[in-house]
Amino acid sequence: MTTFRCTIGVALAAAATALAAESLPVATPKLASPAGHYTLRLSTVIAPDMRVMGLFLKARIDGGPVLRMLLDSGAQHIVLDKHAAARSGRTAGAALELVGVGASSKLCKRAAQGTVQIGDLVLDDCDMLVVDGQILEGVDGIVPMSLFAGFLVHLNVPNKVLELDAYPADAPVRDAGDLPVRADNRLLFLHAGLDESQPGYVLLDTGATYSAISPAAARASRNYWSLGKAILLQGSSGGIEGFELAPGVRFRCGARVLSADPVVVVDLSDMARHHRFEVTGILGYPALRNSIVTINYRDALVRIEGK
Repeated sequence: MTTFRCTIGVALAAAATALAAESLPVATPKLASPAGHYTLRLSTVIAPDMRVMGLFLKARIDGGPVLRMLLDSGAQHIVLDKHAAARSGRTAGAALELVGVGASSKLCKRAAQGTVQIGDLVLDDCDMLVVDGQILEGVDGIVPMSLFAGFLVHLNVPNKVLELDAYPADAPVRDAGDLPVRADNRLLFLHAGLDESQPGYVLLDTGATYSAISPAAARASRNYWSLGKAILLQGSSGGIEGFELAPGVRFRCGARVLSADPVVVVDLSDMARHHRFEVTGILGYPALRNSIVTINYRDALVRIEGK
């Protein structure tokens, strides 16, 4: 049995990304419902302390029961916990080793492609992974934002709406509102600086309940490392030690300045090794909670508007 490696770091500290050893291919889903505009309603994921942790949508897989799926721009594949997979008739196949925030050890399994229905939208040939443990309290799995790469995506976070439109016939002209982006296998990395420090690449990750920076980025910016408060986070391979920073951390992306609080310092070196470039941070849900995010996967363009 072939064993791939994939990153899927979930939920409290980081993203749910999925890579293969020599790059697990990301299939393009086929639109099975009529072409046109779609409006998908979202709901908030609430922690026991009443903190908003992200947004989820309701989906069915192969006509199965309704599942609560975290919407995650830091993911490459649909991910189900084993209970949701069983309820949806998914059987697991080839093993994949998780690679993400912190150490890489945990295994998941690849499931057969399936059909996903979200409201009136139906997509066939969708890649899926299954993990043994719970992904995040209150959700059954993860839907990657790139599942909608065949559309121009508008995520209105304050209004909890995901709007999908057909791409314009011509390639758009880049303007000052478009942020510098590095696309890697449908993950989007913004060229951003921590406060006024030297810019690096930060993963755009609506599924991360904290924003994050690497230890190197923390040390290079206002000696944040010495100010960190130790905190235990949940990542792809279990508990991960991080450091929660004092409030006031900001990311500068082009002309945009985003308040990133709460922010943690965590080891991003494994993620950097697999993407083959330095990853200095993760721009998580808290930094985007007052924004409208437009993503053009076709042309690798991102725009963030609002506060």
